[in-house]
Formats: sequence, structure tokens, C-alpha cells
Amino acid sequence: MLELADTPYAFFPPKPNRFVMWLLGHFNRFVRLPGRGHRITGVTVANPEALPAGGRILFLPNHSTHSDGEIMSEVQGQVGVRSCYMAAYDGFHRSRFNAWVMQRLGAFSVDREGSDSRALATGVQVLVGGRYALTIFPEGNVYLMNDRVTPFLEGAAYIGIKAQGEIPDAPIHALPVAIKATHVSDAREAVRARLGDVATRVGATVDPAADFHEEVKRIGVRALEQKLLEMHVPVPDPGDLPSLLKKSAEPIIARLEQTMKLRVQPNAELTDRIRKIRQSIHRMRTDADRKPEHAAGARWADEAILALRILSYAGNYLDERPTLDRTGETVEKLLEDLTSRLLPRYGARHAFVRFGDPIDLRPYASAKGRRVRKAVHEVTQAVQRGVQEGLDAINAANPHPGGEPF
Repeated sequence: MLELADTPYAFFPPKPNRFVMWLLGHFNRFVRLPGRGHRITGVTVANPEALPAGGRILFLPNHSTHSDGEIMSEVQGQVGVRSCYMAAYDGFHRSRFNAWVMQRLGAFSVDREGSDSRALATGVQVLVGGRYALTIFPEGNVYLMNDRVTPFLEGAAYIGIKAQGEIPDAPIHALPVAIKATHVSDAREAVRARLGDVATRVGATVDPAADFHEEVKRIGVRALEQKLLEMHVPVPDPGDLPSLLKKSAEPIIARLEQTMKLRVQPNAELTDRIRKIRQSIHRMRTDADRKPEHAAGARWADEAILALRILSYAGNYLDERPTLDRTGETVEKLLEDLTSRLLPRYGARHAFVRFGDPIDLRPYASAKGRRVRKAVHEVTQAVQRGVQEGLDAINAANPHPGGEPF
């Protein structure tokens, strides 16, 4: 589920309290993780020796499930590290109590749609201060593709390198962290039931005699066609699924760019174009002086979210490896996108977490001028590779039914 907030932004600084961290760490382990919202029966940390023994640590995990924050809290409790977190600011707006708790756990807000200088500066300060580690999820959103990382955003690497430049003699390590939540029991009937729910919502039925994965794709395409027609967007000719997804998102993005009079960079990727659109909509809808434009902005935001959701599907994720885990993720994603709400877990899972090789940021901190961008890109790519390698290693040794063919 991809939901982006357009409520007025207010920065929430971290106010870590070690007693609250300790208390809620135990609550997370014994109540929250195994509870209905997550159903995580246990967390196993692999390759703990990769954790740097000294210095400052920037934890950079993948963000493929709605349980990743809770999993990372348990992991850091197991290895004896306390960390601050960068978190989307809409989470702080849910209630005053929620904001109070998040801040005492060391979380601070970031506006993902803008250039949030206070969040960047706070991340740097946390690392320079050295009392706490820093955890950032570089994917930025939950894409429900636990076996495959989506392109990492470069802000996390920038924060790490910027902080390292302020303390050149004290090492900061960027640590790739692979998180994999896998089913520990046969949850196929629950997945079938959820696909039935998706089918009902789009006026279809699941054919019990047909190949289940083909049914997932057929019903998913039906949902896509409905959404396009609602937005008055032509439905592309059928073809292979990745091409269909791209052809479905392109006209939405082009129409928004034309309506909003946005300049398009030559050869820009669709994801970069939709990110620029979202930033423009966000600036307008959070500006009180532009209130007469807010109604139009709300319509544009709906179209932008649809394009973003379409592009968040890889198209070949199930065909590549049709396991129980991947099938469940895909059906869950379809239902979340249709309902715009988080769903209770349908099966018990175990979380495997693997640390990758730490990256010493000192060699990158000396970069100047245009070389800074290159250094940030190189670190981002190295972390992304490290996380994907960790996921591949976890999957190769996965003993649970989640890794078996559906």
C-alpha cells in the first residue's frame, strides 16, 4: 500500500528515552511482534559478526513489509544497539500519544515529498553525536516484494557521508541489513480467500480449476482496468504484464505533467517523473496561500498515487519464483491497493535478518564538488547490492513453507 500524506508538515525531533526504549522493547518482543498485526513468531539474526565493534553505525535495511520497524527494534535489542529512526511524518500525526511514543523511541520525522533540511541535519547530528546509531529505510515505501529490493533513494548515503565529513577521524559504517519474513505454516487457503476478496471487489470470480498464479494476474489486470476507466485513462492493448503496467502509467504521468505545466527532463525514468509530480502536488496542498487550488490538487494526487501504485508492481515477480511468500505478498498488495488500508496478517511468520559487510564511509567523505554526488551514488549502490545478496542468502537456506512453491 502506498499512501502519501499532504497534511501540513511539522518537524518532530527525536527525544530518545532509554527507559522507554527498554520498556517498549520488551512490549514489542512479547506482545506486538507476535500479535495479530504482525504474527512474527521469532527473529533470527544471521552474520552478527559483521556488526562493527566500534564507531558509529548507519543501519540501512530493506522495507518490504509493514513489520520492518518492529523487526529492526528486536534485532537491535538482540545485538545491544540503541538507534534513532527516520520516519515518515504522517505517522506522528496519527495522535499526540503516537507522536510522544515515537519520539521517545528515537524516531524523528521526514517529509518524503520535499527537501527536508531539518531531517537531514538531524540524521547527521545523531551520527556525529555517537550516542545512538541511526536507522533509515532507503526504499522509502513498503512495496511488498520481500525477495527483491527496489531502487534505494540516496538521501541515507548522503547523511552518512555528510556526518563522516564532520568527524573524519571517527569511522561511520553503513551497514546493509536484509530483512526476510517467511511463512512458517501452510497459508495457501488464506491467500486463496484473500484473492477471492479482491475478485469480488472488481466484479470477478476466481476459477478454482485454473492455474492460481494466472488467476492472480488476470484479476490484478481486471482491477487495473477498472482504475484506469475510473480515471478516464485509455486501457492499453493487452501484452506482457511489465509492458502493460508501463503503458498504463505513462499516459497518467504525461497528462499530469501537461496539466501542471511541469518540465520533463529528457530520458527521465517514469519513477523520477512521478516523484517530481508528487513533490509539486505536495507543495501546493500544504501551502495555505494556495487553498483555492487544493481541490484540483486532490484530484491530481489521486491520479499520481494510481500511477505510483501501478509502477510499484514489477510484473514478473511471481513468474520468476512463485513461492507461497511471493504469492501471498502479491495478493496482499492488490487488496491493500484496492482498500487503502492495512490488513491483519493471515499467517504466522519467522523473520530472518542478515547483516552485510559494513562500508567504512571515511574514503568517501573527502569527495568535493561534483564528486560528492558520485560518492553518494556509489555507497547507495553498494548498500543495495549488499541487501539483495543478504536476501538471496536467506532464501537459499529458508527451511519454512514460505519458500516452497505455492
